[in-house]
Amino acid sequence: MPCIIQLENEIALWLAQTQGAFLTTFRGIGIVLAAGVSAEIGNPYEQKPLNNLVSYSGIIPRVKQTGGPQGKTRTGKVAKRCNRILKDYVVQSALHMGLHGPEDLMADYKRREAAGQHADFGIGRRYLRKAMCLMRTSQIYMPQRLRNAEVKPEERAGYYLMSWPSPRDKWNKAGALEAALKKIVL
Repeated sequence: MPCIIQLENEIALWLAQTQGAFLTTFRGIGIVLAAGVSAEIGNPYEQKPLNNLVSYSGIIPRVKQTGGPQGKTRTGKVAKRCNRILKDYVVQSALHMGLHGPEDLMADYKRREAAGQHADFGIGRRYLRKAMCLMRTSQIYMPQRLRNAEVKPEERAGYYLMSWPSPRDKWNKAGALEAALKKIVL
């Protein structure tokens, strides 16, 4: 057991030195999941377009079309050739966000499940899009309603104060709070 804790602490210290540290600001995403996703994605500034990343992670179905632009399209299964490690981390992250994440993502997860859709893949695509944005812009996660320019700064400050204990506890538990703060403050 001490070896696992030591390994998680080392993962946290390495993650704190990367843009992947911002992924821990999602409710439901811990240090291990954030480290796995950011390690498989690599440098977010050198990453190809999001559609390529989603395809590379193997969470979108194949679409086949014959007969030109007006031809019939068929949606098949997801591709077998993909980064299975990234796919596993993205699906796990989507499940965690569907169960414990931000309210809008939890509601979308439940809606997709009720409609018979593959909720893990749908939320996984949304997660990758948001994750790439957070890593490229060095920002923490903020709900959609607070991203509007008309929102008062006091409301955003209230959100930051309310949400701060969760990432602080994640990093403190891993013994890397100081290293993570350097990345977030800078």
